[in-house]
Amino acid sequence: MAHRRPAEQVPAPAGAPSLPQDAAVHPSAADAVDEPFTRALAADLDRGVAVLLAGRAPALSPLAHRETTARLKALVTAFHHPASAHHHDLALLEVADRVLAQLAAAQTATGLFDSTNLASPPDTAFTVNDLCLTAQVAAREPALADVVAGLRAVGERALPPLLTGGVHTPNHRWELSSALARLGALLGTPEAVRPRVEQWLAEGVDLQPDGMYSERSPLYAAAVTNPSLLVLADVLDRPDLLDPVRRNLEAFLPLLDPDGDVESVHSRRQDQRTPGHPGGPFLLHYRRLALEEDRPDFAAAARTLRSRGVDGRRDLPEVVVRPGLAAPLPPGPALAWEGTAAYPASGLVVSARGRTRTTVFGGSDQPAVRAVRSGTANSATFLRVRHGEALLRSVRLSTEFFGLGPFRSAVLEHGPGGVLVLRQSLRAGYYQPLAAADRAPDGAYPLGDEGRFHAAMAFERRAVDEVELTTEITVGLVPDGADLTIRSTGAATSFALELTFRPGGTFEGVQEGPDGTRRLTGAQLRCTVGTDELVVGTDQPAVGPGGGDGHDQPARFDPGEQYTYLGADDAATGEVVLVTGRTPGVRHLRVRGRSTA
Repeated sequence: MAHRRPAEQVPAPAGAPSLPQDAAVHPSAADAVDEPFTRALAADLDRGVAVLLAGRAPALSPLAHRETTARLKALVTAFHHPASAHHHDLALLEVADRVLAQLAAAQTATGLFDSTNLASPPDTAFTVNDLCLTAQVAAREPALADVVAGLRAVGERALPPLLTGGVHTPNHRWELSSALARLGALLGTPEAVRPRVEQWLAEGVDLQPDGMYSERSPLYAAAVTNPSLLVLADVLDRPDLLDPVRRNLEAFLPLLDPDGDVESVHSRRQDQRTPGHPGGPFLLHYRRLALEEDRPDFAAAARTLRSRGVDGRRDLPEVVVRPGLAAPLPPGPALAWEGTAAYPASGLVVSARGRTRTTVFGGSDQPAVRAVRSGTANSATFLRVRHGEALLRSVRLSTEFFGLGPFRSAVLEHGPGGVLVLRQSLRAGYYQPLAAADRAPDGAYPLGDEGRFHAAMAFERRAVDEVELTTEITVGLVPDGADLTIRSTGAATSFALELTFRPGGTFEGVQEGPDGTRRLTGAQLRCTVGTDELVVGTDQPAVGPGGGDGHDQPARFDPGEQYTYLGADDAATGEVVLVTGRTPGVRHLRVRGRSTA
């Protein structure tokens, strides 16, 4: 493609995109700009652009259309932004042309893009949202007129299938809707897309009473639902759609720790497996509402997230099209939230006092679903405690009980004296012979689900001798940690209480076996990181024959047959210490944080 030099003054291309927020928030010459913030975004963007230029942006798999679009967005933004080292660098234009051609080639004849989900409207919507944002930035540069035209052509081919396409997760509805709204603005056909968008919105935004979206995921709230609703609020002139975003950001304030991570154990998506999900994608959301609504708490959250670094490729294009995001935040400290916050719909309680932060989770979907599935909350972590740099990432309880897996509570109740109560009842059985009327002479019985496994046994017609194990864990929140009481009734079996600490600490009071497994054998253990430490004390350090080393007392965390049957595992990442013992009975555990300096 032929490009004009940026110094030439030429009219903007016909049909150049202009979303409502685009003109409304352009600052005047007198408007202040947070220069350190924008320079940091540009510097981070430039690092990635330099890699693209060095490799001349080799083609990716057609399945990587989202990354291809992100590359183009980065190149266009670097070319446009004055703080970028590549501002008006003509070398970017050739590479941008190449990447645009790669994107167009990845589009299938249907107008959709393939990913692991083939002919996918939602995956195409993710790419189209970035495509439209890239076109908004490119429209500011006459030299990028051909890029705008190419993006419009891709968008025109994608529009028909997006108007009729479906989704398969809750957040896809909002991503697809925002893509349609942006496409309508880009192509100058807003009325063609609005009925379909309104059809999706009529389902109602899936915000729980505790401020979490139904997926309870910080990953998808920050990367999909909140940004999509912000776009829809602006493009459709629907300020009511700011309300769920505001409430979600309020809900996440107590879950944001000083590292800039947010609690994710309650999530129903893949981020439930991480001890803390990076909060950076929330930065512009907090920043926007802090500035627009004069929210000191949101400004404090934005400062906390900013202090942990920035993502220029993600955020600088948004700042270009919405310059108000670059206004200086009002002065104030980073977030220092203290108190206790409860999330009843998610089964989550978080408490923060000084340098100590405790999380209790009892909102698992697994007892009801009886399966580990994408879209369900199935983390077995029920407790985290942090004191400064010392972090007990996870506490999990595993019992040897018919391969049904670890303790997962579907309830988090408030008990006497303010304790939090978690509870689980496991049942398995031994089946009696069929009654004469229920027998099949040929032995051909339907394949049925027993609750643990499937077999051609006609389980539902048999009497059963049940075996039960009930576990109740109470957690008392104290300013410097937590007190645990674990009560079990029913079957006599072994258990392993797994304590997983962040790597990097030194330990006292633990014994390491020949296989590397660490066990608590004294009255307490101490994990020290610098001047911060966590002390875990127990009333019974070793119980039962072998103290966890015997045949029926494995010193390990058993993820359950749903994992082991497939040859999978749910192993903890970090420094693991086990407390072993036998059921039934009562065990007490105390976790305390303290600083030695």
